[in-house]
Amino acid sequence: MDDLGSPSSINPDADSALHGPGAAGLGSRSVKRPRPVKSCTECRKRKLKCDRLLPCSQCQKSQRTCKYAPDGDPANLSDCSDGETVDRPVKRSWTQPLNLRPPEGQSPGGSSTLLEDHAARLDRLERILLAKSPPAADISSRYGRPAAAPITIRGLTVKGGIRTRFFGQMSTRVLLNLFEEAKEFMFSRNKPADIRDLFINLQKIHMALSDEHTRATTPLPMFVTSATPPEHRMRNILPSRPVCDHLLRTYITGTETIYRTIHIPSFMRQYEQYWNGEQVPEVFLPQLLCMLCIGYRFYGAGKGLMYDREGIHIPTASALVRMWLDNVRGKQLDYSTLQTEVLSMCARRMVDPRDQESWRHIGLIVRMAMTMGLHRDPSEFGQKITPFWGEQRRKLWYTILEFDIQFSMQCNLPTCVRLGDYTCQPPRNINDDEIHPDIEELPETKPIDQHTDSRIQAFAAGTIALRFKVVDLINRSDTLSSFEQVLDVGTELEKTFEDIRYALPRSQEVNPMEARRQWMTRVILDMHVRRAILALYRPFALGGPDAPQQIMTGYLRSSMILLSYLDDMDRTAPDYAHVWHLQHLVLKQDILQALFSVCYYIRHTTQDAQSPMSSNWGSSTRGSEHTIEESCQAASESSLLLTTPRLKRKVEEVLNDLMVRIREIGTDVKDLVALTAVLGICCGGSYDQKRDRIKIGLQNVLEAGLQSMHANQEAIAAMPLSSPTSQHATHDVHSQGNFTAQPASHALSSEMITDDQATWDTEFWMTG
Repeated sequence: MDDLGSPSSINPDADSALHGPGAAGLGSRSVKRPRPVKSCTECRKRKLKCDRLLPCSQCQKSQRTCKYAPDGDPANLSDCSDGETVDRPVKRSWTQPLNLRPPEGQSPGGSSTLLEDHAARLDRLERILLAKSPPAADISSRYGRPAAAPITIRGLTVKGGIRTRFFGQMSTRVLLNLFEEAKEFMFSRNKPADIRDLFINLQKIHMALSDEHTRATTPLPMFVTSATPPEHRMRNILPSRPVCDHLLRTYITGTETIYRTIHIPSFMRQYEQYWNGEQVPEVFLPQLLCMLCIGYRFYGAGKGLMYDREGIHIPTASALVRMWLDNVRGKQLDYSTLQTEVLSMCARRMVDPRDQESWRHIGLIVRMAMTMGLHRDPSEFGQKITPFWGEQRRKLWYTILEFDIQFSMQCNLPTCVRLGDYTCQPPRNINDDEIHPDIEELPETKPIDQHTDSRIQAFAAGTIALRFKVVDLINRSDTLSSFEQVLDVGTELEKTFEDIRYALPRSQEVNPMEARRQWMTRVILDMHVRRAILALYRPFALGGPDAPQQIMTGYLRSSMILLSYLDDMDRTAPDYAHVWHLQHLVLKQDILQALFSVCYYIRHTTQDAQSPMSSNWGSSTRGSEHTIEESCQAASESSLLLTTPRLKRKVEEVLNDLMVRIREIGTDVKDLVALTAVLGICCGGSYDQKRDRIKIGLQNVLEAGLQSMHANQEAIAAMPLSSPTSQHATHDVHSQGNFTAQPASHALSSEMITDDQATWDTEFWMTG
């Protein structure tokens, strides 16, 4: 078919051209005519046989993007033209030009009629498919090359000229670069006196809470410096049996869902043996301590930071487990040691949620797992690994992959594992009690809409390849030539939400416990996919010019959905406070990014929110401000749930929730101050309206801090400042619509902040 061309594309004048004067020198050689190429571009480039479907079987097998050149495109013509001489032997030698048209009065042959009919149908089918799926060239020419402003997606701090730290697109420091007017207001040395006093008091609260967090997260010396063996010290800090029962149950229901680490029936047998005074493996106690730490932190706000016999002191327990792991001899490659490493990392994050530290730690765990062969499927090793342990290895490997992807997206750094580096198959959707160490064959996996202990992990494992692609794309966003890959991966992620709705349809569940379980399952699945699509769209929706509307609308919609998870819960339910705490504990950084992102859309959909400074900055970093406003407006108008008033109410609601948690580990006063200033300016209005709005917001943050510390403003005012800012104090008020009188006198590079500017009043972020 390819060699003959389609009858509909043959030029009748070409026949006579073959017998013209120029044809005499060709001898027995034939000349190819320009004809449309029916193969897809990938098969044509690789000289493969194409079945001309969309996508074709060759591209499906190789996981390539299948596309066809549009009609009229020069790329859609064969390599040889009418005037060329073909140097290679022809496939068929004709004594006369091929002419599929029958002579007058002669009916066509059956084979010619069939060929012509099939070719015509194929032409029509290709035109329909190409019309519905525009080629990548159209996408590139319409939207241009993806180009995000560097200051909007990354940053670097420099201290002393040699100490540097990289910050990715989820960092508050980087998000603040999207709001130049708010940033200039916070870093200005010319603040009004009343607002400057608020900043000074807020700095004192920040310092006091930071000191409190440092003390609360310090292990107890009486346990960590003792000369007794670590096993004895771990037993001494264990709470009573009823408390352990409750915390262990909280851990299993809250964490052993997507992060599968243990075989629950086997561990519970060891748990009973321990309390009955029987012999248990030495790794049992460190693993139990880690689970109790996680369960206690999930149990409620402020838990695990004070030593008491009714709970567990998380910093001390984590330190003892770390000491035990560091003293392991000859068992570094044991499966149980790897389990404990993963659990120890999770427990440590309960009091030290620094993403870059976790990113470094997961790198060590990944390499430890690979040296144990977990990245290869157990079936590759024949009978060396039993079916039971093979399934446990799959669960733990995919748990490690989940952490690798999560920390990489939060740090905007590459994953330790790349797609294709492993062959381990996803775990099956089965219950833990269906398998045991002596089982000879694993049971068949259950449908994904059927609840099991491994259901959430099995579903998430099916999306892990897409999420690996997301991390790859955002780390090489500077090299992308078009939006095609971003849109393709985004579309596939959007389809995953349909799968979640199919597997977990919303229903009016009578049993409140079952209703909460279904809600939690739905949120966990949605959250992990939602994080990926937010990370994928973030550089282009907020940092690049001329992003496709699909990206602009999808990013806003996903941000609002993430902020609205609790809207489905009954606020009067007895366990609402517990669920509310869990959401803010697990999604703290995601919530902050979503809040700043929604403020960005508010800024561009509020007509009077633009000031001279912000407009100048926007036009220099995002291209046409008019285009950005139109895109944000279209995104806001795409749903009643995304209207500007709703966006403002949601940001205010969640900001108030964050203020309630101002004393919690992981909550930073500086984040609340930045968000307050951003919201106050993005809502628009005159200079006085913005100033009053920010002042009220800062006063609310101050009162929340005082209330959490059980202090008053007089006590805070009497506290000294470690870095006096009185030398920067001036009380001139600039009344031209911006908050800075001298914006150029202290302008700093957003990607490189030096230590000599590290004071609260001029460099908000560099304190603490």
